[in-house]
Amino acid sequence: MVIHMIIRKFGRKNVIAAPAALILALSLIMAGCGAAVTTDAVTTPTTEAAATVQTTAATTAAATEAAVPVTTEEIKDVVIDAEHALLRDGAGDALPPVAQVAGIAVTQPEYRYMLNSYKSALLLNTGIVAGTDEDVNFWNRTAANGKTRMDEARERVLSELHQIKICEALAESRGIRLEDDELGNISTDLRAQENRFGGRVDFEKILKDEYGITLSDYWRISESIMLRELLMADEMRSITVADGDIRAFYDQNPDEYGDLVRFKLILLLMEGADIKSERTAEQTEKLANETLEAINGGADFNALIREKSEDPGVVQNNGERVVTKADPYIPGDVLEWLFAAGEGDCTVIETSFGFYIVRLEERVARSFDDVKTGIESALREQKLAAQVSEWLKDPAYAMKIDRVVLESIA
Repeated sequence: MVIHMIIRKFGRKNVIAAPAALILALSLIMAGCGAAVTTDAVTTPTTEAAATVQTTAATTAAATEAAVPVTTEEIKDVVIDAEHALLRDGAGDALPPVAQVAGIAVTQPEYRYMLNSYKSALLLNTGIVAGTDEDVNFWNRTAANGKTRMDEARERVLSELHQIKICEALAESRGIRLEDDELGNISTDLRAQENRFGGRVDFEKILKDEYGITLSDYWRISESIMLRELLMADEMRSITVADGDIRAFYDQNPDEYGDLVRFKLILLLMEGADIKSERTAEQTEKLANETLEAINGGADFNALIREKSEDPGVVQNNGERVVTKADPYIPGDVLEWLFAAGEGDCTVIETSFGFYIVRLEERVARSFDDVKTGIESALREQKLAAQVSEWLKDPAYAMKIDRVVLESIA
């Protein structure tokens, strides 16, 4: 749910719609860094549910596409603008690096961009206005582990940049480099950003004011992340999974790869939720029960979803989800009810942050053949994640941090 909220709100005017690779990097930071195991690539035998089966991934992808005017997959045989070519030289090199990995610098601009992107996204997620006393208190607040939120933000950003720089080093050793098409894609993206924000001057002002970087820095960051994606793709091509391993994984994870349920929900948040709400639990429960009574009385569920739901993803999916019993984004009590209910049943369920009004629309049966391809992809990504972990632990790729420089960047 967190990622849904972040990317959805990135459509705001004062937040840059970054290249797809930058969106991916930020998503990984928000998720906790590192290569994630994707389990959403599944198929469904019913046509009605087919369009919504990959709820988590599809919502994020749709929001990302809306925020990113141009993606690398859409651009073919493009060329780098002559004026953009001038941006490639010396971006951020004159400043002392924040850290180094295998002799490759983590520059101040790229660290500043990642950190400010993370901070902006998290503040948007919590509803806190930047520059206020609440903003200052938020980052200085100490968690149970003894770290402040600012400490945690720095660690997450550094971890992601650590991985990026390892990939740069490996790409160099394997002879992987950005070719004309990739550079042309970056140029096309940059041109789209400039057009979106009223021209180069206005776009550069946004980069400077919001992220503390220049156009040259933005180009350099785009190159680094795109190079990481090329390296990851090269690594993935070498990974294979045996059919026996796929079947064993299926048998060991019946909830994750078993049947699906398609349902609609209205989420009403209360005090203590991640997103601010001033309603007490009692007030929220009363509103939820009144809403359920209206639905049972014949009120239009879809209209009530649009009117009342405080689910951040409601704009993209109109309150509809298709999930497995192991879905990490739906509270356990809600999942338990869904997989025991009958089609058409509707109820109110209390969770730690609010009340769900849920109606089961459809059960979707799945066999091993329906999910085999998705499991294979998940296992390959799992192996890739394990390889990334090994790189991060390798002394040859240790990150050497300049603490003085690091602490100077807020």
